[in-house]
Amino acid sequence: MARRRPRPGSVLAALLLICVAAASGGPAAAQEPQRRGLFDAETFTLKNGLRGVVIVNRRAPVALHMLWYRAGAIDEPAGKSGIAHFLEHLLFKGTKTLKSGEFSRIVAANGGRENAFTSWDYTGYYQFVARDRLPRMMEIEADRMANLVLTEDNIVQERRVILEERRSRIEASPSTILWEQARRTLFLNHGYG
Repeated sequence: MARRRPRPGSVLAALLLICVAAASGGPAAAQEPQRRGLFDAETFTLKNGLRGVVIVNRRAPVALHMLWYRAGAIDEPAGKSGIAHFLEHLLFKGTKTLKSGEFSRIVAANGGRENAFTSWDYTGYYQFVARDRLPRMMEIEADRMANLVLTEDNIVQERRVILEERRSRIEASPSTILWEQARRTLFLNHGYG
């Protein structure tokens, strides 16, 4: 299954990553922050291994909260393409504390926008909200990280959605089919193919 690659702006936006609370629900001590690079990014790693990057930009009272998992299409077993994208969809289907669709309703009720993407190497989730709503986004993202609930109904429903996405985005586009076939040839015996 073809993967959407993040647009160049998405890569830059990744630098705006704000770390979420530790999935364990308890505080995790961070290493001493380090600053580096063009954007004076502050980076740190929590005890649980979660790495955070914070870039402060006070030109507008908004925040972009992103969580990137270092897992994408490249990590799928041979013959099982689409699993990373499938899981991306399922993470919007509810947790032990949030019903299916409630995550999205909370973001919208807080004036925010959200989305997710799957690339070859990463799967990312983001919310763009007013700065004062950032703590709430961090809470619900941490909940999604730790408490995802998968039901058979959600799995069946999202499978249909993803198959329809494939039909409309890949199979209905000759140029996309050509690119998919070229990739298989260029990256023979490699996950990028």
